[in-house]
Amino acid sequence: MDYKRANDIDFVINDFLENQTNEKFSELIEALIEQDVILINNELHGDLKKLTGDGVTPLVITDSEKKNYIPLFTGDKHIINDQVKTLGRLHYTFKELCNDSVVTSDYIEGYVLNPFTHGLKLPKPVIEIVNKYTKENK
Repeated sequence: MDYKRANDIDFVINDFLENQTNEKFSELIEALIEQDVILINNELHGDLKKLTGDGVTPLVITDSEKKNYIPLFTGDKHIINDQVKTLGRLHYTFKELCNDSVVTSDYIEGYVLNPFTHGLKLPKPVIEIVNKYTKENK
């Protein structure tokens, strides 16, 4: 990896998407652990259960296979959908969200990173890997 660009999360994500190897996956997880991400608070849909411990109802998107994912954004430039832009933004680290109970819900399959630009799905098994990694490296 070009270590000068290793701190550029977009570079790391694109590098993984182009070369989906175990090594690139490890680099992606390393880069994401402390990455600040934006969770969209979807207060407009009160019918959804409050999925996080702090009472946040995150935006949920459904893919073509009818599976539900919570979108995470690595910056405002990735929130290109006008409807999403108007909803509340909450800032977390990726590690915090992986330790949250959100992904234990049967309703949610995992996270999708930058769904409008990268569309990188991070299903529950990936979240479990991150949890295991962060617990081992405390």
